[in-house]
Amino acid sequence: MAIKSGQHKGGKTGAIKNGSSKGLMKALALLPLFVFLLFTACLGIFFGGCTKPQQFSAPPAGAQRKVRVVATIYPLAEFARQVGGGRVEVTQLLPSGAEPHHWEPSPKDMVKLHQAQIVIFNGAGLEPWAGRVLPSLRARGIRVVDAAQGLDLLTFAEEKRLGLTIDPGSPGAGGPKGPEERKDLAGTEAPEGEHHHRHQEDETAQKKTGSGGFGADPHVWLDPLLAGEIASRLAEEFTAVDPAGAADYEKGARALQNQLDRLHQEYAAAVRKFRSRDFVVSHAAFGYLARRYGLRQVAVLGLSPEQEPDAATLSRVVDFCREREIKYIFFESLVSPRVAEMIAREVGAQTLPLTPVGGLTPEEKARGLDYFALMRQNLANLERALGE
Repeated sequence: MAIKSGQHKGGKTGAIKNGSSKGLMKALALLPLFVFLLFTACLGIFFGGCTKPQQFSAPPAGAQRKVRVVATIYPLAEFARQVGGGRVEVTQLLPSGAEPHHWEPSPKDMVKLHQAQIVIFNGAGLEPWAGRVLPSLRARGIRVVDAAQGLDLLTFAEEKRLGLTIDPGSPGAGGPKGPEERKDLAGTEAPEGEHHHRHQEDETAQKKTGSGGFGADPHVWLDPLLAGEIASRLAEEFTAVDPAGAADYEKGARALQNQLDRLHQEYAAAVRKFRSRDFVVSHAAFGYLARRYGLRQVAVLGLSPEQEPDAATLSRVVDFCREREIKYIFFESLVSPRVAEMIAREVGAQTLPLTPVGGLTPEEKARGLDYFALMRQNLANLERALGE
């Protein structure tokens, strides 16, 4: 009987083991399905996060709700923060390290734009995508600000006619140098006759709007006084959305304009000591700076920093640098310095950074540099290159 009992128990134990094994095999068989479902769920969360609207931060209970502002590029975001102060929440679309001329907004960026109360774009053709996007924003009642509208804009062709941008090898490119050249432009407006003549041209109507921008130079923020006009405009636009903050916005604009005026005075004082007025850059971004302070940019490329110069252009630039004994070739922090380095090797020159301040590199952002720090860095490098 004991043996039978043992056999009964052993049979029962074996049945349990067999049952456990079968259960384990079933679980293992279902494991791939479980992994697949988990992976699908993770993808849903990930892509849901990509398409789910990114909300502006909610204010604490009882706190004043801030005006939601989106600015396309760094200088406009910086000006908006300084004018708006604590009454605005500013989001910059262009990420650190991105070059603004060819950047396009992502779906996340489109969500940010549609959540804003005010959208500030540069205009003058810098954001080619704006024409496709801005009408829908206006239709939603979002206030759209064209920062370049109403400013005295230049086209690239006009910069050449005025001698602000030199095309090496063209007639007049090897003209007289020194502080006496174009004295009318050193911190002052051009003579009334020339000013009137320029504004009779057919292209003027288009460039003045700032929104069409074909052929216009968009780098208006590099002229501190034009930047001051943008500050006034931002105060008006913020007040239109938030009338209760009018005094704060006016105060912020005045403080920013005071900083810009001091920067302008520093540039105006420095250029009086320059021995040369010609500076060689990879990209024709400095026309407004040249107009304000009586300088001339020798641009290897046109308005786009990512063009590749042909052999004939490089040859003319090299000949110009040798003829004028150029000692420094400027490059931009957001663009490869390869072209500048190649020209510098050919003529025995050195390279220096000269940034258009359209955006910050990750390194500049980590160092806490801002518009004013970069503009003063530009001035120091211009003094080094043109004052020797």
